[in-house]
Amino acid sequence: MTGLSASAAQICAFALGLALIHAGRRHAARLTAPLAALAVLAALLLLLGASLSAAPDPDRALAEIAAYEGL
Repeated sequence: MTGLSASAAQICAFALGLALIHAGRRHAARLTAPLAALAVLAALLLLLGASLSAAPDPDRALAEIAAYEGL
């Protein structure tokens, strides 16, 4: 994607987001619970991914894994 087409795609995505927010204003009561659940699920998936990337090597012995390694 060239710089101009990438910028145009970002503008279109932003405008679509604004249109969806504007359309959802009438149904705020119905949208609040699913959006809150979606936000919690996204946070849990983000934390799961972070914990998996920071996990120690599975081949190491438990005695070699220190809680404060490097201190």
